[in-house]
Amino acid sequence: MNPSSIGIIKSTAPLIKEKGFEITMRMYEIAFSERPEYRRFFVNTWMSAPEAAKSQAERLASAIYLYAANIDNLGKLDGPVQHIAKAHVATNIVAENYVVIGECLIAAIKDVLGDTATPEVLAAWTEAYFNLADIFISVEKDLYKKEDEGLFDIKKAYVG
Repeated sequence: MNPSSIGIIKSTAPLIKEKGFEITMRMYEIAFSERPEYRRFFVNTWMSAPEAAKSQAERLASAIYLYAANIDNLGKLDGPVQHIAKAHVATNIVAENYVVIGECLIAAIKDVLGDTATPEVLAAWTEAYFNLADIFISVEKDLYKKEDEGLFDIKKAYVG
């Protein structure tokens, strides 16, 4: 990642911690409005009911903050990345889904942060999101391959 983007992400981490829940709730609202079929990915997850949706948004907000706070030391995120990747494989998330969700997340950041979401901030978050998406896509691709080869059983490996 661009060092300038890393600096922007780190500097906005406290704001993300403060506003993360609002951002993630807005992101889901945008995503489900634009892509109603994406709800199917959450049928067997924390989003199965309205109160559960809040829990999912809180969990995602915490994960986004953790990423922002550790953007310069991603090794600290290996455990959470593995856990989330298994959840994504369990719900059949594929690489193409990341583009739509990324657009929705950036739109939500812009909506919630208002004037604070300068073009530089949005560009840094776009770069950061797609950097993380590439990490997840790679890990998930490996999990899907292992599952196809019979070397991995997602139903036994993932416990929400």
